Amino acid sequence: MAQRKRQYGSGILLKRERGWAIRWRELQIAPDGTVKRALRYENLGGISRGEAADILALKVGVAANSKVPTRSRMTFRTIVEDWKTNVMPMYKHSTQRNHRHIAEKHLVPRFGDTAISDVTRQEVQAYVAHLMKAGYAPKTIDHIHDVLSAVLRTAVKWGHLQANPAREIDLPTLRCVRPKWALTTAQAVALLDALAALPKTMAGLAILTGLRRGELFALRWKDLDLAERSLTVREAVYEGIFGTPKTEAGLRRVPLSVAATQLIETWRRRVTPVEPEALVFATWSGKPISPNNVLKHIVAAAKVLGLPKISWLTFRRTYSSWAHEKGVPGKVVATLMGHAKVDTTLNVYTQVLDHSLRGAAEKVGSELITIDHKSEGTNGVTDQNA
Repeated sequence: MAQRKRQYGSGILLKRERGWAIRWRELQIAPDGTVKRALRYENLGGISRGEAADILALKVGVAANSKVPTRSRMTFRTIVEDWKTNVMPMYKHSTQRNHRHIAEKHLVPRFGDTAISDVTRQEVQAYVAHLMKAGYAPKTIDHIHDVLSAVLRTAVKWGHLQANPAREIDLPTLRCVRPKWALTTAQAVALLDALAALPKTMAGLAILTGLRRGELFALRWKDLDLAERSLTVREAVYEGIFGTPKTEAGLRRVPLSVAATQLIETWRRRVTPVEPEALVFATWSGKPISPNNVLKHIVAAAKVLGLPKISWLTFRRTYSSWAHEKGVPGKVVATLMGHAKVDTTLNVYTQVLDHSLRGAAEKVGSELITIDHKSEGTNGVTDQNA
């Protein structure tokens, strides 16, 4: 009896000394970007013929039913270059800078010449373990993973991967290396009194409005309405490049307190005349000031006062914490700070001040004292054995 010819594309079982191997064809993207039908081979090891046949049938079925390539031999390096050219420009300048740095310093050296289809979940998990052993902080590892996931997510959209292998990866628990803190009223007053006019005005306005650093340094005189005591956030600046605020919620109108208005009026008298388009805080040539150049004067004053390490985020955190302590609803604070989510305001920026903790303890204690006095009044005597 003549042996029936095997149907083309059905794959083949291959007997090996210690088990079985399979061979089949599937569509794949070649390193040059072309799509072709490629021969695939996989050694299955010591399993039965029936098990091998089932695996082969699954592989062939997926290949036969797929109208798009199931495998890409495009290198990770090539995907990253295309991603930097075509996707990264959609990000804000600060994000572009950080993502490019991580991609070039960490990701390309690790995965550069690897075919994108060979970047598996196991490979990503192994890389996270490598970073931990190398002593990287959990937050740094989280940032690196985020950028890797963004690249692989793009590879999925472009048809090079069926799923993002950076998902469902076990990451180290995030922890704060430096404790977060907020200024008390006394500390804020002492700090502002110790500063010269420019850093005093900027630090004071940051504390009293909760503006982000980039929003503060991008303020123009046209954004201020001192008669109505308000300012409008329209822009943010990073490394001299202007753009929109960090989030859509960042475009907002912020009311100014009397203290904030007085700070601005005092500063305006020092820099008059002013043009509407001019920056409120600028170099002698009208360019944006470097935040670090201002911060170094603030840090120096804080050090003399014995305050912890201070940053622009300290002022934003102080604004959120003071508002929370005064009973301002979380939604209102989030809106004023340009947050889309109330949880971000409460969990990231709001700190419980020490005197608030003391106040809470005293309130609880006062309840116990009240109960004790009521007990004495009811019994008419004090229990000497209590």
